[in-house]
Amino acid sequence: MQELVKTTLIKKYSLPDKKHSISGINISNHNDSVFFCSSNNDLVKLIYNSIIDYSFNEFEISNQNYSNLLFKALQTKIRYEEWKKSSEKIKYGFFGEVILYAILCQYFKSKPLIARGYFYNPLENSETKGYDSYHLACFNEKIYLWFGEVKFRNTLSSGVKSAIEGLDKALSDDYLSKNILSMENHRNNFNLKNSKIEEILKAWGDNPNIKIIEEIKKHNLTLVYPILLIYSDKNPNFEEKIVKAVEHINTHCIKKKYSLSIKYKLFFILLPLDEVKKVKQEVIEWIESKQPLLS
Repeated sequence: MQELVKTTLIKKYSLPDKKHSISGINISNHNDSVFFCSSNNDLVKLIYNSIIDYSFNEFEISNQNYSNLLFKALQTKIRYEEWKKSSEKIKYGFFGEVILYAILCQYFKSKPLIARGYFYNPLENSETKGYDSYHLACFNEKIYLWFGEVKFRNTLSSGVKSAIEGLDKALSDDYLSKNILSMENHRNNFNLKNSKIEEILKAWGDNPNIKIIEEIKKHNLTLVYPILLIYSDKNPNFEEKIVKAVEHINTHCIKKKYSLSIKYKLFFILLPLDEVKKVKQEVIEWIESKQPLLS
């Protein structure tokens, strides 16, 4: 899988980029990243095969039958209803979330604290609430919470609009605290043991009156909030696609200070595709024809 990610999703450069004379995104306070998809067919294969890793922790996957795990994931870990029309199924969130998972693991060396599939409730029959990723990374003995967002839309403008509208909520003390507390019932299922998050949840369990955000500050944690934008753009000139995307975001977004009181890094990951809808439709075809999985 690692080789498939590296050959399919290729990091082209960071923004701002002097070589191509492309500026950065104004509201970011960290370098943005630009990715190129080398093959739509390989991207379909990557999404299809990443569903298991996205849905389960590492220790659950070992020595298990992959076909059974995929079937279980589609039933209990992500929203997928085979009986619905294709026009409804392409709206599901897992398509983009598994790509975000793959990019964060491969290129940013952040590991999932807990599989995202734990937060799905089949009885609710709706998209999983909260951030789109729950990853951790450690650099120079500092802990970073990689709690990100992904918009996998037919148009850039739709993805940008949705992402920006959600920033006030996503970068707030209340929302971050609630996302940490949502892990309380899953502490025994953490993929990374003895993490700072476990210490924070233990302190809260001993004294529910404490404020989660103050515990986060005490442990000197930083929130990293990448926004992955995957969108259609058929322009054959890749650099022109990126210039257009940056200009659009900068035109429609005003740099501002968000209410989150801990340190945070906000940046965009841009991944233009020739045709978003076709990629999603082919993933659905792979799922329903039960294509062989990578071993």
